[in-house]
Amino acid sequence: MSFLSEVAQHIFQRHQTQMDNVWVIVPTRRAVSTFQQHLSEQTDTPFLSPHVLAVDDFITQSAGVLLIDPVSLLFELYEVFKEIDASLEFGRFLNWASVLLTDFDRIDQYMISPSELFSYLTAAKALERWKLEIPDGRTAKLETAGTQRYFKLFENLETAYQALHERLLAKGWAYRGMAYRLLAEQIEEKVRDNPAYEQLYFVGFNALSKSEEQIVKTLVKAQKAEMLWDTDTYYMQSRRQEAGKMLRTYKAEGWSGPWTWEQNLLTNTPKNIQVIGVPNASMQAKVASQLYRQKAGSDGGTTALVLGDETLLLPVLYSLGGLVADLNVTMGLSLQNSHLYTLVDALFEMQRTVVGFQKKDGSGTVFIPKFHYRHVVKILNHPFVRQYERVKINTLGDTVPRVIQKTLSNITTDNLVYLDERQLIQMGENDPLFEVLFRRWPDDKPLVVIRQFYALIDVLKEVYAEQQDAIEAEYLYLFQNLLRQLETTLEREDRNELVDIRSLKQFLYELIRQTSIPFESEGGSALQVMGMLETRALDFDRLIILSVNEGILPQSRKLNSLLPFDACMAVGLPTYQDQESVMSYHFYRLLQRAKEVSLLYVTSADAYGTSKGEKSRFIRQLEHELVPASKGMVTISYPTVRFGQDAEKKPVLDSDDSLEIPKSEAILEKLRKELAGQFNPSKNRTYGGLYPTLLNNFLSCSLKYYFSRVISMQEDEDVSDEMDAAEFGQWIHNTLEMLDQQYRMVGQEVSAETVTTTLKHNYEEQFKNRVTESGVNRLLYRIGEDLMVRFNTLQTETYGSNLEVLQTEEEWDTSLDVDTAIGPLRVRIAGKIDRVERLRQADGSTLIRVADYKTGKVEARDADVKSIDLLLTDSQKDKARQLWLYQYLVYKKMLQNRGLQFDKQWIDGTNTRVVAGFYSFRNLEGGFLENKLYLGSPEEFVRQTENHLRKIIADLFDPDQPFRKTTEKKICEWCEYRKLCGR
Repeated sequence: MSFLSEVAQHIFQRHQTQMDNVWVIVPTRRAVSTFQQHLSEQTDTPFLSPHVLAVDDFITQSAGVLLIDPVSLLFELYEVFKEIDASLEFGRFLNWASVLLTDFDRIDQYMISPSELFSYLTAAKALERWKLEIPDGRTAKLETAGTQRYFKLFENLETAYQALHERLLAKGWAYRGMAYRLLAEQIEEKVRDNPAYEQLYFVGFNALSKSEEQIVKTLVKAQKAEMLWDTDTYYMQSRRQEAGKMLRTYKAEGWSGPWTWEQNLLTNTPKNIQVIGVPNASMQAKVASQLYRQKAGSDGGTTALVLGDETLLLPVLYSLGGLVADLNVTMGLSLQNSHLYTLVDALFEMQRTVVGFQKKDGSGTVFIPKFHYRHVVKILNHPFVRQYERVKINTLGDTVPRVIQKTLSNITTDNLVYLDERQLIQMGENDPLFEVLFRRWPDDKPLVVIRQFYALIDVLKEVYAEQQDAIEAEYLYLFQNLLRQLETTLEREDRNELVDIRSLKQFLYELIRQTSIPFESEGGSALQVMGMLETRALDFDRLIILSVNEGILPQSRKLNSLLPFDACMAVGLPTYQDQESVMSYHFYRLLQRAKEVSLLYVTSADAYGTSKGEKSRFIRQLEHELVPASKGMVTISYPTVRFGQDAEKKPVLDSDDSLEIPKSEAILEKLRKELAGQFNPSKNRTYGGLYPTLLNNFLSCSLKYYFSRVISMQEDEDVSDEMDAAEFGQWIHNTLEMLDQQYRMVGQEVSAETVTTTLKHNYEEQFKNRVTESGVNRLLYRIGEDLMVRFNTLQTETYGSNLEVLQTEEEWDTSLDVDTAIGPLRVRIAGKIDRVERLRQADGSTLIRVADYKTGKVEARDADVKSIDLLLTDSQKDKARQLWLYQYLVYKKMLQNRGLQFDKQWIDGTNTRVVAGFYSFRNLEGGFLENKLYLGSPEEFVRQTENHLRKIIADLFDPDQPFRKTTEKKICEWCEYRKLCGR
């Protein structure tokens, strides 16, 4: 028989069906419905139920006060402190106000004299306790700025405490602890002498606060109340057991009359206890679900799934899934652990980190606030936001533009580091969600921010109404109510002027922390999911308790309080030692009538922060104390959790093994189309073919060519606030192209001022969405500026008017007929050449130079290749291969046309020599680093090159030569695909 069943039987035998003025006070609201159910089972005759209340409801009802809401309470306390210190800022006040209110609550619940407590904390008393021993001839320096502030704080706290009480009482309000104190001080008038309270039963209590103790003692002494205890001999008769610490004191004092009841259930009834370790916290949910399913329906008993860590509620509910229909949840689902909270947090963070950019217009310089892309991306990837897009697509069809995905893609592709409000709304195509998410919040108008949140709720409400997601919809409803409460409080007495964005965030987060979804049901289900405190006075046949780790059950030793530990001890406020004894009682009381118990704990080293995967002391106590004391009645076992079946062992691919991709017909056909090239009429240019980069990929590692070209596997693009090497190179290339086209190619001189002006223009254009005036970007700008000015100076000093730029940043191409295994093919050979220049030499001859700019590391030996065989076999000669192909393209066109046409200039190809080389910006003094490869006359150069290219292309199209990874591991060091190959 359960405890509440015994209580119901006891009270029914005493009063039968005459219970109009009988009051039964239990620890929790869950116990209220359970007791009423047991009471109804005592007879078939209908009768009026007694007044059954949870203790908090009883206290506030009997005290005749209204509980003040948390928002109003904070403002009332702030008004009190403003009278003490007019300079107190609201934001600073919020940092410690909630902690102080918790302390006031404890002071009242334990009926501590405020004057006694705060006088204990005065300077004189502190010095007396510290017993300073001052050497002879020396005086103690007692008055410092720090000690003055310290002791002044506690003087102000006493004043604030008294003033807050007066303000609240004048309005008929009270906070929880204050209501307890009020009733305790007026218990005779309010309850003892009130005929409406004929008989009271206080059921299942353990550690009473001083106010509760005074209430109960007064009523027991007047013979109007009876205490019904739920205790066990095991911890009542042993001082070693902390679970009975307070109860043994009450029993010894004898004020509650005959001790009802003490039973011997822990050691005299059979119990099977399982202790199960799992690797991480969330895994407990899956194990608990499986444990319940194994036992469900076996004997019709009740089961409690108790969460030591209440953040596991959602994982547990999802793990139980639709297979468990007969389920009751007796705990709140915290708003702080919801997806909605993470969205609100992301919005505050985005608004807090806004960066102001200067922009000049006709009226002067204006500042444009911009959001950092990381915060924008975080918000757009939030589950609530992505669900919004999915619902729109499902409702309106695939024709709806995927604005969220499109915006994310644009941010990455265009490297948009900072984005303003207008830009984001345009990218979102004026979607209402973008209007809500990315409006800039004013710093000093909290009501505007609250209305923005209302608009967000309205947008998201439609989504979850469509999806019928009850939990998420309830979160939105709770958040809306919380905002209304906050809005009403701010509008009252014009308090919105006190609050800025920072303090609004603190305020809102404190309210969110205190807010939970209250699950409601009648409790008749076979499975009850609850926290440890909700189990008070309840009993179950089977228990599954999660997170039985040290630091969770019991909680770690910490008290969030402004009051020093020694002060709490001196005046009788509870400490962590009292908290541990209370939790110990709840744990052992829960085991008293249970038959099967499963205790789950997390084994990982970082579980729950400081617990380091350690079993709770409660498990150790069961192992070393309860089991031996039971003499075989209690057994303990340690099952091993296995997930799935043992997988068939397969040989692991060694990193040195070959990895090959065969060339299927589909792959060969794709290669054929790629290398043939395709003309795009709208852009009037041809795409595709064999470029130097693709040639290098194939020759160095054919598997890399497969990944990059055949299946087009690209690295995820990332947005960076700092200029990377590729962007630095692009900036330099763009500037050189502009200088050549606008100045050198039209015969105008390029001065240092022209270089810096053009460089700055391109810098501002390319990096307009980034912070460019400081940090790495500014440093790289100065480096780029120095390099460009030096390059221009060296060009002028070295060559003067003998060097003429003919062309810049143009793509050259030609066609090559190749016999392959799949038949004859025409392959396009192409490459984009940075610059073609004509150098008039001292002997009067003309030299055509094909130049490639390198902002990365290039040395003279990279271009020094004297053998074609070395060029095609040495993986380190990729830069020289690039020059070789450029030189071939120019020679081929020159031979085909018997010369070269550049704009309006014709260069005869009869005695013209073509060379290729680098301009290395890391070695400007090295000048033009020419490729040393010599293959004879232009005709011979083209002939040999085409023979080698035909061989390479034939190998590429050979089905018997699969794509395989290179044997040279040095090539893999900087390859983006190395992890795919096991390198």
